[in-house]
Amino acid sequence: MNAYVKNALMSVPRDPEDELIFSTGNGRPFKDFRKSFFTALEKSAIKGFRFHDLRHTFASHLVMSGIDLNTVRELLGHKSIKMTLRYAHLSPHHKKAAVSVLTKMMDTIWTQENKFSKNEEAICAINGSVIYR
Repeated sequence: MNAYVKNALMSVPRDPEDELIFSTGNGRPFKDFRKSFFTALEKSAIKGFRFHDLRHTFASHLVMSGIDLNTVRELLGHKSIKMTLRYAHLSPHHKKAAVSVLTKMMDTIWTQENKFSKNEEAICAINGSVIYR
């Protein structure tokens, strides 16, 4: 649980005598939150979203923030990285940003004092290798 979730839960008004954060009108625990979830989706005009999609979003945002897959695996409670990979989807923007790292690296190398010939640059760009002199 991160600080935002903790603060949101702590700000929910509740009966100090009740150990539950959320309960029905008569103080009983919720058995099924589907109706509330679907109502929230409807009021937000969100279509085609399932509760389980929150799990995928959680994993994807962790991976895109640089968290290693093993940590994401542990947070999701998976036994194998293979299952975690099914949850960790990268956005097209994140993939583009990852590839641009190579462009920055190659620009740095190519603008150094020992410039490569155009032929060496082409070879480097084609096979992704780095040429050092």
